[in-house]
Amino acid sequence: MTNIKIIENSIRYDFVNKALLEAAITHTSFVNNKKDYTYERLEFLGDRVLGLAIADIIYKNFLNESEGDLARRIAFLVSGKTLSEIAIKLKLQNYVRVSENLKFNNSENNSILSDTMEAIIGAIFLDSSYSEAKRVIKYIWIEYIKNDVKPPKDPKSALQELSMELKCEMPVYSNYIKEGPDHSPIFKVKVSIKGLNKSQGIGVSKKSAEIDAASKLLRIIESNSN
Repeated sequence: MTNIKIIENSIRYDFVNKALLEAAITHTSFVNNKKDYTYERLEFLGDRVLGLAIADIIYKNFLNESEGDLARRIAFLVSGKTLSEIAIKLKLQNYVRVSENLKFNNSENNSILSDTMEAIIGAIFLDSSYSEAKRVIKYIWIEYIKNDVKPPKDPKSALQELSMELKCEMPVYSNYIKEGPDHSPIFKVKVSIKGLNKSQGIGVSKKSAEIDAASKLLRIIESNSN
């Protein structure tokens, strides 16, 4: 119960049903692969609540931005990278319950931390209401929302624009590889621009691997042009 109170204090929310928060920080690996889908169901729900709440918040805070600008903002704010960074700031790596062989050193298993963050949001929604879940999300995400005066440009879009500027063919993503266990997969993907260069990206999802690959290729092209 001590860990529960610490988490509640960090997110500024006190659960009526403490069992919901306990379920949200209990990864499927901890229950020895028994058919307990509570964590995954909370993660599924939290993902949807987070997306709606962030869309709601940025829609009302950036009144002069286009749909495309808002889309770039939400992609960044709900990304696995942002979620895991927030989870680490809240020190969830100290409290999430996982099997003994899973560690959180050197960004290892950050996907579990981002999933746990979503599960906690799902738990708050079930324990209270959408408006209360949105209040907590706004409190936790406010620095990330305010820090970007301009909508962030995702690496894939930036790489595509650079290809057009250089009058090259569009980037091609290929050679998708999935490794590791189902509860913590690692994806690899290659991106190439014909006649220019190529790179490989790694991530906890196909999308994050594509973003990583695009970021690396951008750096390669920029360093070659200097």
